[in-house]
Amino acid sequence: MAEGEGSSRGQPKRGQIRKTEVISYEKSITQLSREGRQTHLVVDRARKTPLNTNSRSYSTVFDNTSPQYNWLRDGWLVEERRIVLTGRLYRYYYDPLGQVYGTRYEVQQMCAYIDRNKNRKKQEIIIID
Repeated sequence: MAEGEGSSRGQPKRGQIRKTEVISYEKSITQLSREGRQTHLVVDRARKTPLNTNSRSYSTVFDNTSPQYNWLRDGWLVEERRIVLTGRLYRYYYDPLGQVYGTRYEVQQMCAYIDRNKNRKKQEIIIID
């Protein structure tokens, strides 16, 4: 592989940053749905320091109204936190109760668990004598 070429996996070269939609933190909050804003308030109250107050990183939040996160359920949020020095992107997922999840897989597993329990509660047996 020649110097400066990326790997065959399509990962960006060192120094390049793949960016998602770059918007300010404040604008990202205004674009949230009503349920997303409620979750944002729950998360902000639970944190020791509010989102986007670290000077070494900047954050934006999205919910299922954003095209790349349309798989999220109502009220769920994803925070994209980019480290200024390295350009590294971290994603944190929050449920409507403010619980944090580290990966999309964890979120999908939790949603599947909720669905299974919801279906169990709906199953009722009625015996008519």
